Amino acid sequence: MRKSKIIILLLSVFVFLILVGCGSSDLLLDNTINPDEIDKIQFVQAMGNPVYGADSKIITERSEIAWFVHAFNGVVVGDEVRQENIGIGSHATIRFFSEDAIVYQFFFNVNDTGKLFLDSRFYYVEYPDLTPFELYLKSSAEAIVVDENFIEMERPSE
Repeated sequence: MRKSKIIILLLSVFVFLILVGCGSSDLLLDNTINPDEIDKIQFVQAMGNPVYGADSKIITERSEIAWFVHAFNGVVVGDEVRQENIGIGSHATIRFFSEDAIVYQFFFNVNDTGKLFLDSRFYYVEYPDLTPFELYLKSSAEAIVVDENFIEMERPSE
């Protein structure tokens, strides 16, 4: 009788640990971003030929900043991206600013915001709703062209 109680207790602890392990997730951020502390967000698409720059938006609309903050606060990091699934090209960049200082900066595989660069590798990531690229497209901010130093430039004529 005592032996069966110990076995049941051990099995219960084992099941509990499995459930706790499955319930946890690998969130990207240890602390959530406070949208009130973010003044602007700059999204820079992957740059092809630097002579032509890269399309970018500087997002300052409070509701749009809240969309991006919500997306990043809920990012779950998944498996590492296999080398053959990595697109060749420069990276897209998203920068979060507070009082003109960069407080968060993220790099993505080309314009695929489902593949995030972390610790010298790309990982698949999932967002609670829309991806950052979808939010970029949805944003009402004016599209500009920036050089490789993120400085606005004139759009070259083709």
